[in-house]
Amino acid sequence: MTEEGRMVMRAAKIANIIVCLCELYGMSLQEATDMFYKSTTSDLIEEGVADLQCRSDKYLATLVWEEYRETTK
Repeated sequence: MTEEGRMVMRAAKIANIIVCLCELYGMSLQEATDMFYKSTTSDLIEEGVADLQCRSDKYLATLVWEEYRETTK
């Protein structure tokens, strides 16, 4: 797969995770986007950690949510 193909797949994965955050936790698109990009999970996905690419979007959205909750305690 080309680098461009990987970038497209990563962008689609990120968009799906953000949509899942909106649906699962009733937040706006802006709130979900901000939460995602401030997460460690976001950094790992950007680095291309293969393990995360195989996980479901809802699972990854849950990870982001749990990170957020841990940092706001």
